Amino acid sequence: MAHPGNVTQADVANSAGVSRSLVSLALSGSPKVAAETREHILSVAASLGYRANTAASALARRRSTTIGLVLPNLRNAFFEQVSRSLDDAAAQRGLTTFVTVGAEDQERLRRAIDSLLGVRVLGIILVSPWLTDGQLVALGEETPTCVVGRSTPGGRVDAVHIDERHAAEAIVSHLLARGVSSVGYVAPGLRDDASRLVRERSLARAARRAGLAFTTEEVSDDDAGAAIRRLLSSGPPGTALVAHNDMLAIDAVAVMRERGRAGADRTALVSYDNTYLARRAEFSLTSLDQPVHHLAHEAVRLLTARAAALVRDPHALPAPQDTSAAGHLVVRTSSVV
Repeated sequence: MAHPGNVTQADVANSAGVSRSLVSLALSGSPKVAAETREHILSVAASLGYRANTAASALARRRSTTIGLVLPNLRNAFFEQVSRSLDDAAAQRGLTTFVTVGAEDQERLRRAIDSLLGVRVLGIILVSPWLTDGQLVALGEETPTCVVGRSTPGGRVDAVHIDERHAAEAIVSHLLARGVSSVGYVAPGLRDDASRLVRERSLARAARRAGLAFTTEEVSDDDAGAAIRRLLSSGPPGTALVAHNDMLAIDAVAVMRERGRAGADRTALVSYDNTYLARRAEFSLTSLDQPVHHLAHEAVRLLTARAAALVRDPHALPAPQDTSAAGHLVVRTSSVV
């Protein structure tokens, strides 16, 4: 058992059978925690001899030069691009990033976040995290937090992301000019990308305004080919495909080549992220370029500003900032029909 003076919130969380973020909320007196749960956590903390040391935490944060960065996975080339840009933005401020991968597993994600909290980083940036709004708000109560790729959930959590509505309108306008009759959206599973729902809603709205039918097929078990074939077989002639990201678009290219060899009509294809994969000649994807450099610098700016405000006065923190930036569509041969 830890010495009373060394008991941490992680120790309390483990003993109470709850998350570290919930412990932080309970100990700070947040009204978001049910009375019974708060009493249980306070009782466990007292039994362990936990003593909050806010002065030490503030001092550690002020001295820290490390930003915790949580990526959802390493499969998507876009996440590597974001990570590199965030590291560059941090370096310009004399800071470094400590990268961890949370994956789609909630327990692994919790452990990744707890490991960063344990070393008292300056703050945490999460890229497209699949966490509930409540979980993110709870994390924001414990440390400066910024999310990349989704809107702010409120609380003390800042956010940076592209303007999904503007992006969807640019894509649909481009496809409409090429005479398509409907749009099929190749979507990741809901636990694979936090931007899925807002992107789907934005595309559906833009298609409806343009008078185009809109259909979504969700990829399951990493088999994008099945979802793509369903869209192409069920849609009317002239259906265009919009892939959630370049990785899914590459799977679509393979399916379309199969269909081309079978004599099927060519299908217009557009994706998001404009990674190095989109630029490769064998794919040549029309893709929505996200201003990653700008988003990264904004994320680091917001995080450091919140950390500084917390050190100055933890009871007078700024409202959460939600920053969006317009992307632009880079047209290549995949959408030329």
